[in-house]
Formats: sequence, structure tokens, C-alpha cells
Amino acid sequence: MPKKSKKTTNNIQNSSANKLRERKTEFAASEKPAIFLDRINIEILRNIIKNPDIKSSEISEKIDIPLSTIQRRRSRIETSAVLKKSFEIDFHKLGLRVADLLIKISKGDIETIVSDIVKQHSKSILEVTVRLGQPDINLVVRIAYKDNDEVYGIMRTFNTIEHIDSIQWSELLKEVKIDKHGLIENLFSRVKTI
Repeated sequence: MPKKSKKTTNNIQNSSANKLRERKTEFAASEKPAIFLDRINIEILRNIIKNPDIKSSEISEKIDIPLSTIQRRRSRIETSAVLKKSFEIDFHKLGLRVADLLIKISKGDIETIVSDIVKQHSKSILEVTVRLGQPDINLVVRIAYKDNDEVYGIMRTFNTIEHIDSIQWSELLKEVKIDKHGLIENLFSRVKTI
């Protein structure tokens, strides 16, 4: 068996290293950065969750950590997959009503059924969730609508979709906001810090 030259061996190693670097770059580009939940990051999270508009300088003063550290870590936290920031529309203030349509599907591909529902009523649908556990309800469609005639029309078209056995209707009258402080503290107490 002929010996490989040193040059050939180096080329193979360089090629492997380049492929590994490319894979790492692809992974880094497709995934959000991970954060470690140490004492400082948990304190930053606590403060952001209590007040999303809090300034980094205020957090720095509260937990006695240099501002540059807070800014660097906060930036990583806010771009990670741990936090989600979103805005909500108050549909009631726009003169709309909101309801959940609780749907029982007997058989068939649930993804196809969801696709049919979304195609027909994408202008009214706020969210669709697939459920497990309640035998009579395995799909919930949250809609915004103007009046009873509109919700009745939506329910009638849902009844024409194959494999939908029944639809129950439940209107949201008021959303009760709760202080999630206890839940958040419980979550952080379960996290092992570094």
C-alpha cells in the first residue's frame, strides 16, 4: 500500500476542518443563540419579565452589576429563544368579538383539515390549536368576528368539511390578567444555575 504524502494528509485534514466550520456556521445561522441561566441572567430575566420597558441601567443599579455586562447579556437573552416579545390587539375595542370554535374530528388527516379551515377563513382566524386529552374536542379555532350572522356563517362552512363531527361555540367575554410572578419564581427555582 503506497504511503500518503504529508501534503495529501494536510489537504484532507484542511478539507475536513473546512466542512466542520461550514456546518457550525450553518447551525449558528439557523439557530438562535443559547444562554446559560446563571445568577446574573436570571436576575436580568426577572427584571425584563416584570417590566419589558426597563432600561439596562436600571437593572445594573438594582442588581449591582456593571452596565456593560447587563447590556451584553441582555442582548443575548433578547435574541435567544428563551423570551418571546409580542403585541396584542384588543379586538373588543375595535368592535369585534372573539370566540373559540371547539371542534371534534373523527378521522382523517388533521393537518389537511386545518389547511381547509385556514383557506376558507384566514381573514377571521386568530389561531388554531390541536388538542389532546378531551375526547370530544381535538381542534380549537379562535376567531374574531363582527356579529352572530358572521360566526354562524363560519360554523356552517366548517360543517361542510369532511370528518368534522361537531362544533361547539364559546365566546370570550373578558380575559383575566394574572400576575405570573409566582410562576416565574417557581420556574427559576427549578433551573440549576452555573
